[in-house]
Amino acid sequence: MLTIAPSEPPELELSQVDVFYGKAQILIDLSIHVERGEVAAIIGANGAGKSTTLNLIIGKLKPSKGTVTFAGEPIAGRAIDKVVAGGIACVPQRRRIFSTLTVMENLEVGAYVRRHDKGGISATLDEVFELFPVLKRKAADMGGVLSGGEQQALAIGRGLMAGPRLLLLDEPSMGLSPKLTTEMFASIRKIAEGGRTVVIVEQNAYAALGVADYGYVLEGGSIALEGHADELLRDDHVRDAYLGA
Repeated sequence: MLTIAPSEPPELELSQVDVFYGKAQILIDLSIHVERGEVAAIIGANGAGKSTTLNLIIGKLKPSKGTVTFAGEPIAGRAIDKVVAGGIACVPQRRRIFSTLTVMENLEVGAYVRRHDKGGISATLDEVFELFPVLKRKAADMGGVLSGGEQQALAIGRGLMAGPRLLLLDEPSMGLSPKLTTEMFASIRKIAEGGRTVVIVEQNAYAALGVADYGYVLEGGSIALEGHADELLRDDHVRDAYLGA
């Protein structure tokens, strides 16, 4: 008899999700599917529901309908600390680093959920310093004196210190010059190539789709369009609405 091994579940799956803020519906029948090791981009205008989607995944919000699963396990309704300890980290908009702590202290805060795993923390610290050498050079500097690009690197580094399988990035290009944006997204691609799954929420569609494997266009809380990233970059609707072409 032929035995077929069960396929690995998707790393992240949102299925027919509705989310309300009070009486206002923000996400409508939202379905997203991200495979392990994939970079997925969620693009859309301000107010489309992008950050709400990340807040749902990380546990800040609960769906009124639908399911959210991570590595095949339902996570909707879990406390945020349990979600993070389970392998998901989120780098929020505007970085939210601790300006009165040093770079190293910020990174140590990120590692708190795995504080008993000294070897893992040391290995991840090496990874962060390889990705962002400026953080090693400025390890003793206060977070508040760093440039915008350095603070974004620190925010991502702090997220990585939790040792996540899935890294959520909310508007990582915000406030960065075009040159720094290119460098930042190259680093994000390296993070994925190192084995992590990455979900990027971005208004800068060109930058996000340039490093993503798959993309979703979110409009009015619903998926208006989805497809392989290179296909979306060539799509007339995406080009007209988000790429300035």
